[in-house]
Order: sequence, then structure tokens, then C-alpha cells
Amino acid sequence: MKNVRATDIGYGVLKDVDAKGIVCKTRAVVGRLGDSMTPNDTLAADVIMIDGISYVIGDDVYNLGRKPIVANETVNRAQSEAYKVLAMYSLAKRHTVNEEAVTVITGMPYQNLDESDEIKALFNGEHSLTFNGKEITVNVNSTVVVSQGLGTYYTLVKQRGNDIIIKRILVVDLGFKTINYLPIISGEIDALTVKTARELGIQSAYKKIADAVNLEYKTDYKYYHIDDLLDHGVPRQDINTGKIFDPIMDKLYVKDAFDEYAKSVWADLIDKYSGAFMDDLDEVVFGGGTAERVETNLLEHKKHYCTIMDNAQDAQVLGYAEIAKKL
Repeated sequence: MKNVRATDIGYGVLKDVDAKGIVCKTRAVVGRLGDSMTPNDTLAADVIMIDGISYVIGDDVYNLGRKPIVANETVNRAQSEAYKVLAMYSLAKRHTVNEEAVTVITGMPYQNLDESDEIKALFNGEHSLTFNGKEITVNVNSTVVVSQGLGTYYTLVKQRGNDIIIKRILVVDLGFKTINYLPIISGEIDALTVKTARELGIQSAYKKIADAVNLEYKTDYKYYHIDDLLDHGVPRQDINTGKIFDPIMDKLYVKDAFDEYAKSVWADLIDKYSGAFMDDLDEVVFGGGTAERVETNLLEHKKHYCTIMDNAQDAQVLGYAEIAKKL
């Protein structure tokens, strides 16, 4: 399909696919510039103005000391300020001069698909925006809302081939705040056994890690800093060498937090599905934004044969792009 915007507005990260098929990621948080700052004060930050209010997005919120506004609602997300801004930002940053009307494809948890009309109403139509000082108009002629798990499944089929279609699998989408369980039998979603855990994402583990880091380093990190700290280490000053980074991935408090999280995931899965149901499964497949982060812990505490998807973090939005090709 021509002029498609594949967009995944998660609780932790906004992801979309550019014209080259590359997934671009932005932290899913917005901040108002307010009266104390103007767009001229923001240096290289992206600034989007919506209904007369100027916003910055992602890491720029913290770099500029703005109050973070997150789209952490598990219901009626399209009505939240942060979700609306992230949706418009995803359109604005992909806008091209004189572009034709676009189609948006995005997803929601299967259990929230009854809210798809709210998502469509948010995206559809003509949007007049000011992005980095330029007035632009984005026209969305239609919006397709699918199950998040379906996006993950399309990516899984692309990765593993058609052999996966004949299997009875349980796709477990590990998100920042929620977990969604999507049973798929011979390529079809088993609607009667779809389930969710609305407050069992990795956010709670990140909060524990942040507390432990702050205690050790006398810092004031929040849970939304933890991905960066896990990837790069905790920055500190060495009197002889200058700025250095202390790795924390091997810290006991990190392993303990991830172990507890992995155990909770398996316990919740086993609690939600009967032994007979699990015995009939060929495979549990973990995807979603945090699956790779806790892969070792999930495998260490596993209660069923399971695999972790390749490039699990991007599986949803890449799946949306695959679905768009078939529309």
C-alpha cells in the first residue's frame, strides 16, 4: 500500500518505520515548553505545536528540564494528551512536501480493540501542525487498527517461514507496562483464550533497579533511565581519567530484579492457562519490547518449551508494515 505510516505507540517507546524499512525509536514521553521557554531555546530539539501548545518529545523532555507526560493509560489511550502528541509527532516527522494522503496502520492489545474507533478518529482527517517552525498539513485518509499480537505474528512468520503457521503457539508480548497473551492456532487467533496482564510489564523491575542504582551511586535516576544505564553504564567522574561509565548489567540487583520479573511472567502465564491447554501448545513465543532484555532469565525459569523472537523489540511495528503490504 502506498504512503503507509506503520506506527507503534508503546508505553515506553514510540516506533515507526521509515521509507527504507528502518525502525526509528523515540522515548514515548512528551513535555510542554510552557511560557518559560520558546522554540528558539531548544537548540536541536524537535518542537511540535498542536492547538497552540508547543511540545518536545523523548529525551529532549529531560534534556530541557520539562515535566514528563506519559501515555501510560491502559484504557482510552487515544484520549490522553501524550498519546495524541505522539500520534501527531509520528505523522509530522515522516511528512514530505506535497505528499499525497497517507494511511496509518497501528495496533492495540486485542482486548482493547473496541477502542479502535477512538484511534481512527484521532488519526483520520486533515491535521494542521507546526513542526520545527514550519507549518505543515498532514492528511490521513484511513487508519487500520490491528491486534498488537497480530503484528508480532506476521513478523514471526517472516522470520521462521510458513512452517510456523501449522503450529499451535502462544505469542507472549512483553511490554513496558503490560503483557498480552495471544494464542494462535493454524494461523488464526483463538479469540476465546486471549488474555492480558495490565500491570505486569518490566516497569516494576526497572523501578527496583533505579532504587538500587541510586542507593549505590547517590544519584536520582528514574525507571525511564534504566535502559540507557543497562546499555551504557552509570556515568561518573574519575579524578585521573575523567568521565567513565560503570557497567551494571552484572550487578546482583539487576539479576534479582529480572529473575523476579521472569518468574512473575511464567507464574502469570501458568495461572491464566490450564495444564491441558499448555500441554497442547507446540511453543510459547516471547516477543515485545522487553523480551530480549530478560531472555536469559525467561529461559532459566521456563515452564514450557519456548523461544524468544529475533529482534523482538521491533516485531510489532515491522509486522504492521508487513500487514500493510497485504491490504
